[in-house]
Amino acid sequence: MVREMFEIYSKRQNPLLNKPIDPFEYDKLSEKFRIQVYHILRSSTGKLNRDGTGITARFWLKAHTTLCRELGRLTLGANNENLYLNCLNFILSDESINVLDGIDYLFNLIEKELNDLNDIERLHNSIEQRPEHAITELNRRFKENGIGYQFENGQLIRIDSQYIHQETVKPAIFLLGNNNFTGAQDEFLKAHEHYRNGMYKESIAEALKSFESTMKTICVRFRWEMNTGQTASKLIETLVKNELIPTYIMAHMNGLRSVLESGIPSLRNKTSGHGQGEVPIALPEHYAAYALHLTASNIVFLVECYSAKKH
Repeated sequence: MVREMFEIYSKRQNPLLNKPIDPFEYDKLSEKFRIQVYHILRSSTGKLNRDGTGITARFWLKAHTTLCRELGRLTLGANNENLYLNCLNFILSDESINVLDGIDYLFNLIEKELNDLNDIERLHNSIEQRPEHAITELNRRFKENGIGYQFENGQLIRIDSQYIHQETVKPAIFLLGNNNFTGAQDEFLKAHEHYRNGMYKESIAEALKSFESTMKTICVRFRWEMNTGQTASKLIETLVKNELIPTYIMAHMNGLRSVLESGIPSLRNKTSGHGQGEVPIALPEHYAAYALHLTASNIVFLVECYSAKKH
């Protein structure tokens, strides 16, 4: 029997109750992150000359003037003689939304204004960090602090505006929590924490634990026969055998099963699941991202199949 659902008053008034959990923060910038951005800006724009002229001075004059105009302010700080310090203190102390605007503009300006400097100009102005390296570090700082933005193609973008994050990662976390797949949800969130911290092997290992825990939970709840320590391949066979996957799309599901058996499990087995030998294996970031996204999409599918069969 399909039960009719009614959205009660408190849920209508608080849409956050039904909002998918997101492993990233969007509205608050930590003190640690602000200080890290402060250091990136200093190393990538150089030091002011004593006479207040030069590349660095011109950069911060333009930055201060533009940000004041866009934010509707007369100044970004109390120091009318040092616009450089005004801008840096703005990053450290202003409201998060305004600081995001500042980061968006400042790194766009760094990319446009400072990219073509030669080595002598960089040395003369004490510029230690090239624009591409500054942007790479900024994106790494966003990720390690769990802040859901990246600077790409000259502008700041929200991670959740990316289709794959919006359509797979967030729904996977939400569905696991909403259906009390607590162990699998904890493991998937841990996988994201490892990913943000650059621990890519550990991220893959936790993602796969989450994938396997999802299947094990389904088997336990339906009381399907399952051996302790069963691998992903055998767990998939159990789900197929018990028709969690509809028979009328079996051909498609066999293809999915093949991807799961030879894709995610093999990626773990060839990296974090075995000894790495004499030379440490450096796992690229995009491998870990692939494992997370593929795991998320399959978790969404499995939990939705579980919910449909349960009812």
